[in-house]
Amino acid sequence: MIKFNCPNCGRRLRVSESHAGREGTCPKCRSALVVPDSQVVADLLTPNSRIDVPQASEKPHYNLTFLDNPQPIPPPTDCAEAGRAEEDNSDALLLSAQAPMLGSVRHEPEPIPQRKLPWIIDIFLYPTSRLSLVILALFAIVPIAIRILVLSTGPFMLITLWPGWLVIIFFYLYAFWYYSSAIRQSAEGKLRAPNEITDVPGMWEMLVQLGRAAACLLVFFLPALIYLKHAQARDTVFWMLFGSAALLFPMGFLAVNVFDSLRGLNPAVIVPSIYKTFLPYCCLALIHLGIGRLLAEIGPYWQRSREMAYISLGGIFYLMLVSGHLLGRLYFRYEEKLNWDA
Repeated sequence: MIKFNCPNCGRRLRVSESHAGREGTCPKCRSALVVPDSQVVADLLTPNSRIDVPQASEKPHYNLTFLDNPQPIPPPTDCAEAGRAEEDNSDALLLSAQAPMLGSVRHEPEPIPQRKLPWIIDIFLYPTSRLSLVILALFAIVPIAIRILVLSTGPFMLITLWPGWLVIIFFYLYAFWYYSSAIRQSAEGKLRAPNEITDVPGMWEMLVQLGRAAACLLVFFLPALIYLKHAQARDTVFWMLFGSAALLFPMGFLAVNVFDSLRGLNPAVIVPSIYKTFLPYCCLALIHLGIGRLLAEIGPYWQRSREMAYISLGGIFYLMLVSGHLLGRLYFRYEEKLNWDA
């Protein structure tokens, strides 16, 4: 990962090394920037926080609660915290002053998007962007169209069977990559699913994203599965292991997506983060558990009708986008509490 500060607003950014040298936009102020070629270059572009600079005028800072109501953050009372706050302000001010020297274009920060409807209604409108609606429709169209094509080829069925399966696999990989991108963009404050994907992923990038999700599932749920295989009974121990996995998995999956790395599975990151956001996070954990339960319930019906299975997968993906949006918004609202940049 390459860590650097936005030259316009001073926000601490973290991107994968594979994006070195690419152009992008700051998720906070939307100004154009270029990712440094290496961490060494990023450190050279980041000014020393100990340099004395004029203090900027004080402005109220707000943190978003679970219901999107702005709450003022009290000023730090500890001397060490006050010193760190002054250093952060100095960094942001110095970076803003040096922005023309770094070749960036100054833009006025965009206001934080606000929900026009009550949040309990608006979250279900999250997957209503054009691209997400197209993906939802393709969940039924692509498999059914390929099946009709395979059956209509008659003796040449085997010729179209394998390419058809490759198309379906590629589509599902892209849909899962899109779901992970939706979590990351929700963590930046977006209220609707991604509508334009400018950086089209390659096959390897999509496989890596799927592999990280599989690693999360194994890390948290494998102990319960191993115990079930040996004990051959769903007793108290099994449900304790399964319940712990269901509680830890959403936060671990969120951390992996935000960090864009498996180092998000660090218990020192996951456990304190759950403690700091316990009540809203437990609600999100129950939502993810409910989606998993729904998959287990409708699984037997897929054997009776493939068409119904394709359509139901679209519905499951819709619920995944909604739950992923809530998961990303959890990080957006409690970013300062979680303090994952430390």
